Amino acid sequence: MHSFSGLLNGSMSRVSRLGRCIFANGRRFESRQSRLQLQAETLTDTPTSLDAPPFAAMFKASEIVNAAAAIAEAECIEQLKKTDAVPLLMSWLLGQESIVCSDPTTVAAKLRKMVVGGAGKTVVISDFDYTLSRFANESGERLSTTHGVFDDNVMRLKPELGQKFVDLKNKYYPIEFCPKLTMEEKIPHMEKWWGTSHSLIVNEKFSKHTIQDFVRQSRIVFKDGAEDFIQSLDAHNIPLVIFSAGIGNIIEYFLEQKLGAIPRNTHFISNMILFDEDEKACAFSEPLIHTFCKNSSVIQKEAPFFHEINGRVNVILLGDSMGDIHMDVGVERDGPTLKVGYYNGSLDDTAALQHYEEVYDIVLIHDPTLNVAQKIVDVINSTH
Repeated sequence: MHSFSGLLNGSMSRVSRLGRCIFANGRRFESRQSRLQLQAETLTDTPTSLDAPPFAAMFKASEIVNAAAAIAEAECIEQLKKTDAVPLLMSWLLGQESIVCSDPTTVAAKLRKMVVGGAGKTVVISDFDYTLSRFANESGERLSTTHGVFDDNVMRLKPELGQKFVDLKNKYYPIEFCPKLTMEEKIPHMEKWWGTSHSLIVNEKFSKHTIQDFVRQSRIVFKDGAEDFIQSLDAHNIPLVIFSAGIGNIIEYFLEQKLGAIPRNTHFISNMILFDEDEKACAFSEPLIHTFCKNSSVIQKEAPFFHEINGRVNVILLGDSMGDIHMDVGVERDGPTLKVGYYNGSLDDTAALQHYEEVYDIVLIHDPTLNVAQKIVDVINSTH
């Protein structure tokens, strides 16, 4: 017959082994041995009823110790799953020809923190034009931005006004991407471009119904997998902040038409058309948001929202331009930001591509999908 202390020591030996469970990357889990030992000692120090059979107390103590050991084992396995997931994802990322990851060690470290934090610690901050939407169709033809919705549709209805939108784009678009100009030199031109375009929309007093119809006939196209990505964020209660220098109403109407409704987890920071009582465009929201001011200068009014999600310390940032890299500026946190950038430029422009590699953790070259972002979110969700 085994003594009670022998039975207890056997159980504690199992707990000791679990306490030495090791991470795949060589780091040791926090040992739960001392906690379980204390539980066991408490059980043995507790007087049992004289009427109770001695085996009953022995069985109860053993059962509790074994249950605690099983919990520790399950936690070890769960942690191992998390650490296994990151190398698998990194291996996939580094094996893709169209993906550039200049500092895999840093990316892996950020991913590990995000995986351990889980969905409850995550927020996604994304640009819209050419990030959630496609840059070009299968034939290589460039598609529309939210401002481009007016370029396309007004030309069809009012050619003279439509030409004004086209002329603005032809004048200022080259300035936006001119490598010889600094950001400071570009900003006055962007303010002029955005301000003039918005004035044309307001002066024409486009109705909400007309703009919704413009969106329906527009050449805005979701990236492949975008609908599933947005819906998966909503299903796991991960906030999606769409931070756009485009027109927020266009994005709202587009989501409503494609998804049936705007997901409850989605928040917009953008230029919003304001309508009068007759639902005619009468003004734009302030401050003006253009390509190069997606930073602290335009998010002061968003402080209550960011405070509301202040527990979301891990940020997945999705963008396609240099103006997108500081979109996480409003997040109250000390966690990592994983910056994923879509490069839509020429492969011959090595200087531009190198610049992307310097400011984005992961660069996706001519990628018409949300596959990478979806895989990152899937890994975070699958381990919790």
